[in-house]
Amino acid sequence: MIVQIFMAMLLLGPMVWGVFNLAKSKGTVAPKGVADYRTLINSAVLYALAFNIIYFLQELFLVLGKKALGLKAFLYHNDHNWSGEHPKMLLMQGLGALGIFLIGLICLYVQRYISDAKGIWKLFLLWMAFQGLVQSIPQVMISALDPGTDVGEALVGYLKLDQSLLTVFGVVCAMAIALICIYFSRLFLAFGANTIDYGNTLAKLKYIRFIAVGAALLGSILVVPFKVPPMRHTIAPFMVFIFSIPWVWSSASMDVTIHPVLNDLHKKVYRLPIVFLILLLLFFHLVLAKGVEF
Repeated sequence: MIVQIFMAMLLLGPMVWGVFNLAKSKGTVAPKGVADYRTLINSAVLYALAFNIIYFLQELFLVLGKKALGLKAFLYHNDHNWSGEHPKMLLMQGLGALGIFLIGLICLYVQRYISDAKGIWKLFLLWMAFQGLVQSIPQVMISALDPGTDVGEALVGYLKLDQSLLTVFGVVCAMAIALICIYFSRLFLAFGANTIDYGNTLAKLKYIRFIAVGAALLGSILVVPFKVPPMRHTIAPFMVFIFSIPWVWSSASMDVTIHPVLNDLHKKVYRLPIVFLILLLLFFHLVLAKGVEF
């Protein structure tokens, strides 16, 4: 019940914060020229790329974990499978979440130091870091409610953690998700250096709706073709959206120091990420959908 309460707070928190932001800015008008469809499309394509790559890497780590135990494993576009038994098989069920969590941290570190005048790949690394963290951390939280999940099997089935410790992990993870999203909001706002006044709260809220909220929603729709069949897997990108992006939006109103990232995201739609996304879709359906044996 405690974990469920914190999950509810994770959902309701940004709604309350958003209402406060709207009440605070009542009677004022958002400035024009803050962002347009080019920023939205560029970010949405990168979001979809990052989501699918991180999801693929999670399944890959799960397969490699089974392979390391000497089991026969199969990688698919939505899932993985294996044959055989091993005493540490359940432990390896947590390798996927651990792997993408570490990749998220690495991408977050690397994006701070790359220099790209156009900013497109810096934003890609930022979405990779975001997806690595928000796709992995909630799995620990959910394992407190359902020990039958991949991470649940590792924590409960193998490590035999009791419910009280899982509850603590669940609460910590719920708080971590909110704090991570608040931090990422500042990083996404940094890409508005060429178009917005950071002293204007409405300008920040409007910009974050393009580069993060709208982009994540459109990006989630772009992910759907990667997840079918079966249709039940299409819920995954929208679950990630619901538990994370509202925090990114509502916290954009905070008065924090932002380090600008000069870029041309608002000037044109970049074709190369779109080409990569199409090639990745073909790889998912022509190669992974049939299954790859390891």
